[in-house]
Amino acid sequence: MIDLSLLALGTAPIDPKRTLTLSEAINELPNLTPHNISDATLSAYLNALYAQGRERHTPNISPINTIFLQRLLVQRHPKRILEVGCANGYSTLRFWQTTRPWQAQITTLEVSAPNITEAQHHFSATGAHNDITLHEGNALELMPQLPLHSFDFIFIDARKIYTLDFFIRARQLATPNALIVIDDVIKFKDKMLNFYDYLKAESIDHTIERIDDDEDGVMLIYT
Repeated sequence: MIDLSLLALGTAPIDPKRTLTLSEAINELPNLTPHNISDATLSAYLNALYAQGRERHTPNISPINTIFLQRLLVQRHPKRILEVGCANGYSTLRFWQTTRPWQAQITTLEVSAPNITEAQHHFSATGAHNDITLHEGNALELMPQLPLHSFDFIFIDARKIYTLDFFIRARQLATPNALIVIDDVIKFKDKMLNFYDYLKAESIDHTIERIDDDEDGVMLIYT
């Protein structure tokens, strides 16, 4: 289990004392340019988006996982991020929140039309749309169209049965010394057994970090 005391960030990822509905948070958003919206305002918006996602059973990353991933981003300072599966855009915006100081470019892939519509709305509402490129469609078809060796941080959080396929394509897109992060590798291990077999057969070093209280975690693979 990760020691949360080690994961403190200046980006204030979660503020449990301040709870707004998403509509209230939207009303608080002034018409700002992407890089001068206050972190407190953005965090309030994202807290509300996460709460709404919980009500709708949207598969967003957990608050603890959010902090862990933001910590990784701060440590590694990636310039180009690829996200496979963005759902309503919550995780994408958390990545953007963290990397705004160095203006990283984020590419995210999503297949669900309702998710795409909602994510685009949130990207525009927060002013993140200039730094985020959303590609619509099946990630297995979209990934071969992306430039090779161009992403230094890749986050995979999509259909678990295709994890191996996502990973093979992600390695082709990763720069040297990139970090590939794969979510839900404990909870849904039974859906990605071929992926685990591949790692063993190819002798690919990996680390599994247990993060959430439900005994789930993420896998870290350095290229």
